[in-house]
Amino acid sequence: MTAYFPARPSVHLWIYNHPLSGISDQIDFFCAIMQQYGYKPSVGRNPRHDALNVVIENFSDATSDILRQYCRESGKRVCVIMTEHIDFIDNEIYIHGDMMWNQNDYMHPATQVSRIRSLMDCAPYIRGFFVLGDLPELLNMGMMLPGITVRTLPFPQLPPPSDHAEWAELPADLVFTGAVTRFRVEILEITRTKLTVHNPDGFLSRKARDRFSRSGRLVLNIPQRTDWKWLSLMRVMAALRCGRATVSLGTRDRSEIAKCCIQIDIKNRDFLAELQDMVSRSGELFKKSFDNYHAMAADFQLTHIFPDDLLDYWAITEL
Repeated sequence: MTAYFPARPSVHLWIYNHPLSGISDQIDFFCAIMQQYGYKPSVGRNPRHDALNVVIENFSDATSDILRQYCRESGKRVCVIMTEHIDFIDNEIYIHGDMMWNQNDYMHPATQVSRIRSLMDCAPYIRGFFVLGDLPELLNMGMMLPGITVRTLPFPQLPPPSDHAEWAELPADLVFTGAVTRFRVEILEITRTKLTVHNPDGFLSRKARDRFSRSGRLVLNIPQRTDWKWLSLMRVMAALRCGRATVSLGTRDRSEIAKCCIQIDIKNRDFLAELQDMVSRSGELFKKSFDNYHAMAADFQLTHIFPDDLLDYWAITEL
């Protein structure tokens, strides 16, 4: 039976402040869950006057100026998909689990400050924040930016992958496609003492990354640094779309996506043997992870209601 939905407002993902290749997973998530709930989302480099405009966080001085000018001239506001782990704890702003201005090789302190300042500059024109699934948590965001609601977009269903791997014929045991940090290089070097691990020389487009992921039996997730708290939700979902399970080295995440991948404690001296065993059971692990994802997504949608009410009220006041 086909689900019936009342007339839905037009929703547009305005991606002017990102290269397309860097946000393809977020676009897939957003469009899939919108379609699942009866919307017909559009995506483009320019805003739409006849739609509710949604943008993806990552503002600079220049891109925040563009958003503010458009909203002032059109009388419209936007919802923002949040991508970074930003929390407000004891009257201090934390980014990626540390206080502002923390030194690391993942995001320069000046970039941290610029992104948060530019987001705050846009606050008068933000209708609400969207979180894709349950990450980032955005602890106490309502205290940091009062009056801006934080709403969840539930996990969408994933189509079964068309690729049916001949596991024994694949060139790599493991593939990793994340940005390189010192900690990640260290872990890759250790893992390569026992297993074949491929990682690209540079950034890949979505199609190239998916082809690359299919060249291995499992996809690796490695945190940016030793104290990084979270799995990469988008990496796990992208791997499942490619027909691969994800194994995460050195994380102890308890978010929802943790139910759909395997986490290994690298402090265990035998972790490489454990990883070798998982490589030998790649097909079995994918099926289990794929099934677990859909069970998790179904349960999540029962407790995290899709924000139809926000979209309907927004449409009444703006369209």
